[in-house]
Amino acid sequence: MIWALLAAYLGKRPAWVQAMVFGLCVGAFIATAAKANERNPLISSVVLLVLVTGAVAGTAFYLALRARQRHGWKAGTPAPVWVNLAYTAVWVLSLLAAVGALLGAGGLKVAALAIVPIVLLAPPALGWILALRRPRTPEAGVPPPIEP
Repeated sequence: MIWALLAAYLGKRPAWVQAMVFGLCVGAFIATAAKANERNPLISSVVLLVLVTGAVAGTAFYLALRARQRHGWKAGTPAPVWVNLAYTAVWVLSLLAAVGALLGAGGLKVAALAIVPIVLLAPPALGWILALRRPRTPEAGVPPPIEP
């Protein structure tokens, strides 16, 4: 239940909020992947990496969402497929970066950076992955009810 609420929360926020969350998650995942083999990374370099890559990714995501809104999509309606795909891709790559940091020299200190994207993007990513697994009915693409 809490996962569905978290997924709905992110999906129903304005474009700038979604872009900030997405940018933060991308920045944290890239910093985790970049520092995975450093035992003692400098905090200033990690923060700079998160902010710069997060700002670039968040701005690109925001501009794409705004362009989509100009063509009729509203913030309260279901997100376009590319938004769910972006959330899922960053979530999966964050998991891989965390595992790489745990297995590399960075260890738990660096892998902890990936906690933010893993937690924030898990609800929409897992919801979308599970929705893809269910067969669709012809009428309006709605998944059929789950039968035991």
